[in-house]
Formats: sequence, C-alpha cells, structure tokens
Amino acid sequence: LYPEDYVLTSRDIPAFLRALVIVVLRFKSYLSDHLGCEVFNLLTLEQYDLLSRNLDKTREQFVIGLPGTGKTIVALKIMERIRNLFHCSAKEVLYICENQPLKDFVGNKICQSVTRVTFLRGNFPEVKHIVVDEAQNFRSEEDWYQRAQELVNKKKGIFWVFMDFFQTTHPYGCGLNFSKLYPQEWLTKMVRNAKEICRVMFDLMEKILEERKTHLPYEVLRKLLKEAECAYSSSGDYIQKTNMGTSEMVTYVIRNCNSYIKQGYRLKDIAILCSTEEAAHSFGHILELELRRQKRKCNVRLVLRPAEGVSGNVIILDSIRRFSGLERRIVFCIHPVPAQEQVSRNLLLCAASRAHTKLHVLYHKANMF
Repeated sequence: LYPEDYVLTSRDIPAFLRALVIVVLRFKSYLSDHLGCEVFNLLTLEQYDLLSRNLDKTREQFVIGLPGTGKTIVALKIMERIRNLFHCSAKEVLYICENQPLKDFVGNKICQSVTRVTFLRGNFPEVKHIVVDEAQNFRSEEDWYQRAQELVNKKKGIFWVFMDFFQTTHPYGCGLNFSKLYPQEWLTKMVRNAKEICRVMFDLMEKILEERKTHLPYEVLRKLLKEAECAYSSSGDYIQKTNMGTSEMVTYVIRNCNSYIKQGYRLKDIAILCSTEEAAHSFGHILELELRRQKRKCNVRLVLRPAEGVSGNVIILDSIRRFSGLERRIVFCIHPVPAQEQVSRNLLLCAASRAHTKLHVLYHKANMF
C-alpha cells in the first residue's frame, strides 16, 4: 500500500529522528507569507535550553534577552509547557505585560493575559503560575513583583520574568532589584531582524552602554552584547531621512506604502510608529486627510488602526511604546525623539527592533542625538 521509501529500516531511524527533531524544535515565523507558504524558525540552542528546563527545579527564573531574540515566543512556549506538565487550565496561568495591545495579541487561549495595571487592581484566586513579559517597562508603584511572587509562592507555582533592559522606554524604576535577578538566563541570538537592521541595533546598544544615561544593570548588558549574534542571513533595508516637514513625511509614507502594496505586501505587514500617542494621533489626522484627498488616485485603500488591531489586515499607527513586544515586516518610525532625552536611543532601538526587513526613520529637524 505504501511506497518503498515509507518502510523504515534500522539504518533509516537515526535520519528520521533528526528530521523529526527539526520539525518539533521550531516555531511559526511571523514572516510566513500571504501565499500560504509558512516559514518556520528553528528554536535557537538558547531557546531550546530554556524550554527543556526541569520546571520543578527552576520555579523562579529571570530571562534577560537582547532585542529580537524571541523573548515573547519563549514566554508563550513556557506557558504551553506549564499547562502540559502540570495539567492546568488557562485560568491557572497568568501572563502579565505592560501594554494593552500585547495583552490583546496574546489573548486568553493558553492563559489569562492582563496588563500590570489590571493585575494590581484585580484578584486572581485561581492563578497558580505567572509569566511576566516586557518587565523592563513596568513601573515600581504598588510593588507588582512582590504581589506576583506572593501569589505564586502560596500555590508553589512557576514564576518566570522576561525583560530586555536595552529596550527600556522610560527613565523610572521598573520594580526589580537588579542585584537580585537570580537565577538568571540570557537570550543573545537575534533571530528576527534583517542584517541591516541588526547593524543599526548593535550601534544603538553600544551607544547606550557608552552614555549610561539611566539606571540599568550595565555590566550584565555589556556581557550580553559581547555574546550577541545576528542569526538572520537575509538582507533588508534601513533608510534614514532628516529635515523633513510633516507634509513631506506624510507624502513619503503614502508613496512607499502604495509601492509596497504593489510589490505584494499586505497592509498587515506595515506599522507607522511615533514617539508618543499624542504624536501618533496628530500624524494620523494629517495622514487620513491626505489619504482622503488622494482617494481617487489610490488603487488600494490604506486602512489605519491603533496597535490593538495588530491581528487584522490593517496598517498600525501608534506610539513606539504601545507597539512594544509586537512586530511588522515594514516599520516607518516618525521622529523618535521623546520628551525624556535620556531614553532617546532606547526608544529608537525599540522601534528598530519591531521591523523584520525594512526600516524607515524620518526626522523633522537636524537636532538628532
């Protein structure tokens, strides 16, 4: 009934097992394209080591990763493993992050997902295990860490915290004591960004280490950066424009978006990120007016939505901070200069790391850092 090749001999078993391991140790890439062809990334050795831990022996774990190393992917996989190992329901595993868009993206299929603010205001009697993501951007008010630790210890559960201090986008404390982040593991293999974008990110991380403008665990970050590696071999584009007026920026964004759509990209491949929510609203208003004016000329309607719409076929227009933890193939970064000058490079790094293959950075004036 079956072809000869389907009959396994003892000699074929090792090759079959190697192939099986490759299929199992992978995660679906966000680069899976619109033609129905799915791309799978192999888990890096670092990611595999973390996911194959004896969770009974590593009930508390701090994972410090560089931008683009797949921290959120590992966080989601750890929750799946917790559920399988301890036979939990989704209500017994809590995922905590800072921003509503990332919370919405994670959803409630494999866990309860909440923002830090909701966690501090709510009661979670059924929760036994907690996974915290993007902890570098948490706030220290009301001691979220102590509350989470007490909740988990009461149930003898699992408590893992994922963070990337290079992507800290505010100059305040995050509620973690840097000297007590143990046991600690690192993710240093950057698997998400094209080579050109990785180079920009490396340069920004070097400058953050040199300038030391905020309170961060710099010695750990220096060691992390020494081990950093860009695993993505494909090339991409990094384009920087300066001294642009707002109307120029709008024209540039519309022209390039239309060009990308003609090349076969989808609306859901594109994000436009601004320094603040207010800046995003202002830019969006001008952009919408121009889109309405050009309506007859455009073959494809460019639909804009805030980051909560990340799962839909729309162009995301929001702030860099609110898009933290999410990603797109193409990112337009509009004047990434925050009010808090000390986190300027961190904010740009956060925006750059959201782009898989194409990054456009547009500045209003020549007063770049």
